[in-house]
Amino acid sequence: MPIKVIIVEDDIHALENLQKLISVETDIQLLATATTLAQADELCLALKPDLVFCDVMVPPSTSFDWLMNMDSIPFDLIFTTSFEEFAVKAFRIAAIDYLVKPIVSEELNAALEKYRKKSLADGLRIGQLLKNLSAPKVKSKLALPTFTGYTFVDIADIIRCESDNTYTTFYFSNREQIIVSKTLKEVEGMLEDYGFCRVHNSHLVNLALIKEYFKGEGGQVKLADGSVVDVSRRRKEDFLSKLR
Repeated sequence: MPIKVIIVEDDIHALENLQKLISVETDIQLLATATTLAQADELCLALKPDLVFCDVMVPPSTSFDWLMNMDSIPFDLIFTTSFEEFAVKAFRIAAIDYLVKPIVSEELNAALEKYRKKSLADGLRIGQLLKNLSAPKVKSKLALPTFTGYTFVDIADIIRCESDNTYTTFYFSNREQIIVSKTLKEVEGMLEDYGFCRVHNSHLVNLALIKEYFKGEGGQVKLADGSVVDVSRRRKEDFLSKLR
């Protein structure tokens, strides 16, 4: 069965570019395109797409306003954005896929491959995305991919993250550790605006949950759970600057 797609995009050049890129995908059926959110609403209701490519900014509103008015979201979503940094951060936190315009074939292929392997946008994650966009950062949650789906955790409860090649272990103040298939660099990008600091190639720590710092060539930090983590000499200056 082909993947039924609708594109919501008000920029004609961006729309034509995405149409061209999608046209070479043999398992995608482009049902329609919309240049306004009113059109998008009508088309999604009538055609029941599997996947919607949705621009973030659709004047005079945003696609988030459209989605917030829905009782449920019966299709998967890949957002497109023109360097809207606030939105990019929200997508990372909620584990929602996005493409930065101008879209290139390699990035589109990667997003579609993820979609083919597993559903990108169930109601929980979209709901979390919308909540993150309107809520203070201190209340934000993180969606962690697991073997059975996604586990939603409070960012404030994460004590530290430890790297093991392409896997990262999350340690919490209130629950068992969780191992996810993400590099520490990816995790750092998700948490860098939430008071976390990379103190070592293998360790990312929550600055709010540091109890002690022990001086040394790089030094060490003691965290709320009693664990002690090395600070690398190369990262010491940046760490101390953020700690102050």
